Amino acid sequence: MKRIFTLLRLFAACCLLLLTTTETKAQAIDEAVCLYEDNCIFIAYSAVQEESPTSTNLVVILTAFINQGGRCSTIDGLVLSPVGGVPVLVTREELQENAFFIELPVNRALFTATPDVLVSTFRYIGIPFFGIRFPLPTNVVDLQARLDSNDPCLAITPLPVELASFDGKVTQSGIQLEWVTASEENNSKFEVEHSADGTTFEQIGKVDGHGNSSITIEYDYLDSYPLPGLNYYRLRQVDFDGRYEFSNVISVNAPERAQSLQVTLSPNPCRGDDCQLSIASVAPWQQVRVQLQDLTGRVVFEQILKDSMEKLQLTQQQLQNLRGIFILSAEAGAEVVRQRVVLE
Repeated sequence: MKRIFTLLRLFAACCLLLLTTTETKAQAIDEAVCLYEDNCIFIAYSAVQEESPTSTNLVVILTAFINQGGRCSTIDGLVLSPVGGVPVLVTREELQENAFFIELPVNRALFTATPDVLVSTFRYIGIPFFGIRFPLPTNVVDLQARLDSNDPCLAITPLPVELASFDGKVTQSGIQLEWVTASEENNSKFEVEHSADGTTFEQIGKVDGHGNSSITIEYDYLDSYPLPGLNYYRLRQVDFDGRYEFSNVISVNAPERAQSLQVTLSPNPCRGDDCQLSIASVAPWQQVRVQLQDLTGRVVFEQILKDSMEKLQLTQQQLQNLRGIFILSAEAGAEVVRQRVVLE
């Protein structure tokens, strides 16, 4: 169903392009170099990147905003038709979800010869009884990039990092993540992100990059506290100037650990309400030390329970000003268990 919807959107975008071309024969298309701005929209080139020096494709990256209110509210999105690429339809909601960035894959030779993107605003019109909506063009702009002139908008630059591989495997110590870069440019660091559902990610660590390199470099990171079952990971590669790219998402299945001592925070994530701590042990009378540490290892909460049957309630006052990812640990005798928890 998702594939059919995608094909329908692409068909609608192509139809919109044909409508745009036909409609604008009788009127001049607005022309803009590097950027375009009016009362409702702003769109500008952010970068033109190559996948590799020998690749036949480029990635054109645009920044776009659609204002609210007045006649701007009639704009439901944009259709972008790059030279050497296929039309792409982007709604207001998708634009916001993607942090106002749009990526357009294009053929290198065609786009370099004519570095233009035809941008059309549109509003949806519905067909009665069928529940189908089609985009109707409302304004068309020919946005030109100027790559090789004396005053170019931007240069064609290589992607900051060429990631050759990214994998994960289960070990006795946790989940070992390993990745390899074939080349690096301006690479500050990798931020390792984890997700329990493959959708919502959180940073669990970082690994310094090597700046600039043209040789193969291997990296690794150990997630010592994976969740039982499927764990999802991705890398956020960050340049020294703050720009970043995401890797592909990988999944690793972690088995349940057989442990006599167990600690659980409920609910997790804890969203500001009182959270209950439960501890299970084969020796209920054992004294248990409970600690809450941030990712730097700083202890932000500690309490000693006389035995593991004792209930511990973390109150709003105790959790005040604690936000983010923490490591909850319980120590009974020689046994120590840890769990990653989220406080919101």
